[in-house]
Amino acid sequence: MRVFIRSIVAGMGLASLAIQSSAQEGIKIIETEIVINQSANLSVYRAGPESTQNVVFLHSDSGAATQWFSVMENLADTHSVIAFDQRGHGSSSPTASGDYSYEARAEDLQKVIATLGSQSVVLVAHSGSAGVALKYAEANADTLRGIYFLDPASDPRAMPEDMRQGFLDAIRSENGLDAVQGYFASIAGQNPETITTVTSDAAQVAPDARIGFAQALMDWNPEIAMSYWTGPTFMAITSANDTPAAIRHLGETVEYDLLSTEGHWAQLDAPEIVARSIRSFIDSLS
Repeated sequence: MRVFIRSIVAGMGLASLAIQSSAQEGIKIIETEIVINQSANLSVYRAGPESTQNVVFLHSDSGAATQWFSVMENLADTHSVIAFDQRGHGSSSPTASGDYSYEARAEDLQKVIATLGSQSVVLVAHSGSAGVALKYAEANADTLRGIYFLDPASDPRAMPEDMRQGFLDAIRSENGLDAVQGYFASIAGQNPETITTVTSDAAQVAPDARIGFAQALMDWNPEIAMSYWTGPTFMAITSANDTPAAIRHLGETVEYDLLSTEGHWAQLDAPEIVARSIRSFIDSLS
């Protein structure tokens, strides 16, 4: 039976609000709503046994934590797995401050990780959340055992300035959601279920979050970001994303592999393959 436990963490207090059970068989997932600096409530999902190591998943821009659930189920037999909806996404609230920078989102990540105890952490970051993982690592490298990147965003500096500006203008327009959904459909591959999932998740994102996340990505300098993390790193990349702008070229010792899947959301298309790859990376850290 799948169990959802919803609670509020504010400072050091923990108050359980409700427990709901579904008739579905499967993994037990605990959903926790965390108040972060009175700015945003983050919905966090946990599964698996208590262990000496936590695996924390970060979803893509205009994505949702649920996109990781199938991979989490594959890993939860032996690992403590955690995902959360980033501010303004999924079930998490928009931020009152309007700050969607990598710095702010890395602070959210830090607050989530702080609730997990003193165990070490492996980060798994998809797409644009590579910037969040690396910003977190800049100030918290001592808490990390490694970072696994799933099809990370390419270096935006490789895009001509007018193209970057056109991308932002489209997202800021009244048809911004259509622009994001159209782009997602173009890179999602041929699986209609995946296309439906990612475009539906995009529709749940607060408009200011959609714009703020896009701005952060376009302003990102991954070369500087990667210079702060020298620990174990692995990148699983689709062939379409393995271009001269791929950020794997910015690291001297980055291990990588090309995914056999076509679309950008390999965790939806082939969760077993992605889970095996993540498990192999984690095992290599022992």
